[in-house]
Amino acid sequence: MEIHQVRYFLAVTETRSFTRAAERCAVSQPALTAAIKKLEEELGGALLLRERGGAKLTALGQHVLPRLQRLHDETQAVRVIADNHRRLKQVPLRVGALCTIGPARLVRALAAFHGEAPGVELEISVAMHAETLRRLEEAEVDVLITSLGVAVPDWCVVAPLYDERYVVVLPPGHRLEAREALRIEDLRGEPYLDRLACEMRESVTAACAARDVELYAAYRTEREDWVQSLVHAGLGFAFMPEHSVLLAEASRRPLIDPALQRTIALVRSGDRTPTSALQRFWDTMLARAARLEPQGGGARPRERPPGSGVKASRR
Repeated sequence: MEIHQVRYFLAVTETRSFTRAAERCAVSQPALTAAIKKLEEELGGALLLRERGGAKLTALGQHVLPRLQRLHDETQAVRVIADNHRRLKQVPLRVGALCTIGPARLVRALAAFHGEAPGVELEISVAMHAETLRRLEEAEVDVLITSLGVAVPDWCVVAPLYDERYVVVLPPGHRLEAREALRIEDLRGEPYLDRLACEMRESVTAACAARDVELYAAYRTEREDWVQSLVHAGLGFAFMPEHSVLLAEASRRPLIDPALQRTIALVRSGDRTPTSALQRFWDTMLARAARLEPQGGGARPRERPPGSGVKASRR
């Protein structure tokens, strides 16, 4: 059964004329008649009768008409979806983001992408690193925005976006606000807010231990918004990535001894060919990141070449 045969049949049922149906379908009447005859042979019976008042459905034709109409409608819907995908119109793109990455800088790149591909509908989900990788592996998301401070499997394709330094976020009016930058030693004995989701948490702990600085964790939480609210309430300080700090009232100071930073990157599966929407997103985010260097500088994005550390298939 061919789709054009179904289309010719439906045109005859609507116009009740082989001649008008041929005109609507832009084919000759003999070609239309031959296609319908072939469809009837395949279904094992006549679908249409030629009468003086026009073409009329047989019992078999009446029985299959609703199903052939649905088949035609579904085919048209598939074509619309494919055309929209090609034109990047009403195309969904699912982005997974590491929960410790703040939106302050990324939203500028996302706005640039929207300007280039306004028809692509972004769905952004936020989770811990292990969960974001699971979603990427199971094709629940198309691309990740994550930190390279955590392990990334070999089946991933990685393209760094920007480097981001860690800062000390102080409560309003804190005694250390007068300092332009802070060392770990400056924070000895200060109430500390522990960001449990931070992938750099062990690095901070090791730096403190190396300098014999003991930090008392007044509060611990995985939620970044809670951490910032607790800082603002004066309950302690926190180490945070600079672009994750959203509170305008918060006082942030660079951590200079030791200086800590992380690299934010795009990650996609090397087992799946990127769609046109994903490729446009990938290229736009990299180009935008190259023009929007963070304060203090940052590394220019560099993409891991296809095939480098990427398995063709895991199964």
